[in-house]
Amino acid sequence: MTNTWPIARGSVPEREAFAFGATMLFVLFAGDAVPNSLTWVGAGILWALVATWGVTVLVRARPPITRTPRSLWFFLAWCLVSVVWSDWRQATIPSIVVQVICAAMAFAVASTLTWRRILDAMSLAFRWVLMLSLLFEAVVAVVVRHPIAPIWTDYGDRPIPDAFYFSRAELFTGGRIQGLPGNANLLAMVALLAAIVVAVQYAEGRISRNRTIGWLVVAALVLALTRSSTVLAAALVVAVALFVALWIRRVPTERRTPRYLVVLVGAAVVAVVAFLARGTVSELLGKGADATGRGVIWERVLGLVDQHPVLGWGWIGYWWPSIPTLADLAHRKGVTYLQAHDAYLDVWMQTGLIGLVLFGIYVVTTLNRSWSSATRIGYDARLHARPFDPVSLLPLLVVVALLVQSVAESRLLYQGNWVLFALVAIKTRIVLVGEEPLSTGDGPRTPPARREFRQPSAR
Repeated sequence: MTNTWPIARGSVPEREAFAFGATMLFVLFAGDAVPNSLTWVGAGILWALVATWGVTVLVRARPPITRTPRSLWFFLAWCLVSVVWSDWRQATIPSIVVQVICAAMAFAVASTLTWRRILDAMSLAFRWVLMLSLLFEAVVAVVVRHPIAPIWTDYGDRPIPDAFYFSRAELFTGGRIQGLPGNANLLAMVALLAAIVVAVQYAEGRISRNRTIGWLVVAALVLALTRSSTVLAAALVVAVALFVALWIRRVPTERRTPRYLVVLVGAAVVAVVAFLARGTVSELLGKGADATGRGVIWERVLGLVDQHPVLGWGWIGYWWPSIPTLADLAHRKGVTYLQAHDAYLDVWMQTGLIGLVLFGIYVVTTLNRSWSSATRIGYDARLHARPFDPVSLLPLLVVVALLVQSVAESRLLYQGNWVLFALVAIKTRIVLVGEEPLSTGDGPRTPPARREFRQPSAR
């Protein structure tokens, strides 16, 4: 059975909990591949089946909600309250229902899998997305040999903007591939997340060196083929966060103040320089001075914020194209963009200043717990320092990657990014890596000759 300590009152087979976690993450991070290949009706059915499976897992595990982050539920409660004054009430109600269901799915995984099994589930899901994305792009480039649109669309003789294609058949032409997510930036983020989890798996001894090298090469190849400057920046920040966390861990807690001061000063200097040179940095990343049109979108969204700064317009998450106020807001090269391209600006516009504060508390507290997971030194019953667990770095690296992307994309508010962030937020509130007991489900995943490091006496 799965290790559901310390909160679950029921039990769920470990294999089923793992299968659900990996399946859910794969379906969500496959993105547009689901509706583009199954139609929206088929996609709705698949999503409903996955959600139903998650509900059954949650009901059987029966974890109490008391050890989950209150900031998450306060933010969701405020989103629900916004239906009272929402300008798009018909969209707010179903949107918040979906939002709560997604948070419940994250709760189901967090309360039925240990950190190491969550790591394995993430790795399996992301690697499958990468592998199938490359296979899909290869088939389109070699066999089909022309761009393909979603199967449910019929544009007739009208010109189709590049952003509308499921794949533009550019694997061998030097263009940016889109893979299963149907978007180069989203596929690049999956590649970054895959690189993070595979590297942590290797450090934990849960994957062989040859497989690690192979998958890191695949992730690097996808990053090169997508050429996402946003994810490139996220990868850089993740690397810095990793270095700083390991640097802080090298000294006892009582001697960390000078190092924290160095980090604080360095972060302030970088922030000031980045702000003053934001236009130059954006151009160097290939985004142009206005971040590839994002400046115009941000300006227009701020115009909506000015009209309802405190309470907002009402929660909606991903903008519905049927709402004129939003559908007519952001157009670029024949494409209507249905997000603010900044999660915090989107939250401010939808839920007002109050919602932004609640969301900020949710983000900051999750980041703080993730930092504690990466830097806290655990102790055993005899007050001896426990050996370093590489998996303790997982929450921090994933959270940092998602937060950097959230500055240029609103994906943190819905779909895979929302669920993954909620999963880390809930799991870090339940138990940090260094405080979690061993579980048989954590299993050795290494050749027999190297399994001795998994024995409890070695920990």
